[in-house]
Amino acid sequence: MTPIRKFVLLLRRGMGLKTKDGQQPMPDIDGEEEWQLMMQLAKEQTVQGVMERGIRMMTEEQRPPRKIYMGAFMLSEKIAKANRKVDAACVKVAAMLNEAGMPCCILKGQGVALTYPDPTARVPGDIDVWVMAPPKQVIAFARKARPDAFACYHHVEYAKCDGIEVELHYRPAFLNNPIYNSRLQRWFFREASAQEEHRMELPHGAGAVSVPTNAFNRIFQMVHIMDHVIHDGIGMRQMMDYYFLLRQGFTEEELLHDVQLLRQFGLYHITGAVMFVMRQLFAMPKRLLLVPPDERRGTFLMNEILYGGNFGHYNPQSMQARTPWSKNMLRLKRDWRLLTIFPSECLWEPVFRWWHFFWRQLH
Repeated sequence: MTPIRKFVLLLRRGMGLKTKDGQQPMPDIDGEEEWQLMMQLAKEQTVQGVMERGIRMMTEEQRPPRKIYMGAFMLSEKIAKANRKVDAACVKVAAMLNEAGMPCCILKGQGVALTYPDPTARVPGDIDVWVMAPPKQVIAFARKARPDAFACYHHVEYAKCDGIEVELHYRPAFLNNPIYNSRLQRWFFREASAQEEHRMELPHGAGAVSVPTNAFNRIFQMVHIMDHVIHDGIGMRQMMDYYFLLRQGFTEEELLHDVQLLRQFGLYHITGAVMFVMRQLFAMPKRLLLVPPDERRGTFLMNEILYGGNFGHYNPQSMQARTPWSKNMLRLKRDWRLLTIFPSECLWEPVFRWWHFFWRQLH
């Protein structure tokens, strides 16, 4: 059994997955060196908290050496503590925006974590807030607290909250293709009020915040996945997010509607690739797949995930690209490599970048 296969099995155990016969297989990991590799893979994919849950379920004989086990346990506790801190900050930021008369909801992150069996196992990131107000108003609001706040097409930086980065989104996400993007932005506008009204309690009594519905997230998170596949890279944590989202279930009517939207936004092929990954990595039941798995694109996506790690940070080429020029050249090379896989987004990416350059000059 390859180290990657052992890593995936251990991760499945931490996720609580079982085989058809109800068993929870546990890999046989040999020696400290291989355990160090498992922990390195978990770090690269940003799934250390879930990995530790898998280790915790092992017998005494199966567990790693004490030093590695205690390190994993302490890191898991640190992740849980960080989640509580980010939860509290989310409540604080949302309350501040609502008081300013700008309805909002928390995107990704802490809202997505609510679909996990243990929300504190997901490694948290920064805070992304969808502020349902015109871009100029949101940018002006952000620059009152942070005069040098950088604004791009879909979000503006905001002052840190309790040391945590905050981004205010006036558009939840975007696509490079102008036709698909126009349809997507109109859909976001129609769905905005339903997301603001959908409030959920965060763990440990942190408070309630507005988070997207599962129906909204099935589309929005796929846009987010497409964005990272095209621009930098995608990791296993994002696949795990989507897995737990699909595990929430959907009706046949919702499925037909989702497929219709995915086609309208040019997301059908990336969805097929993600469904292939869902089956290969997490043995997703066929009844929970949105579209048939696309083996060709899915194999490519799987290699991207395993090779580049979280958001492509561990791709050797990305690690070497340090200047703006080298990063732009790397993007063009990436577009060329992805051209036969996702042609629409790749062909429009250079055009969007030029248009976005002039957009930024106005803001």
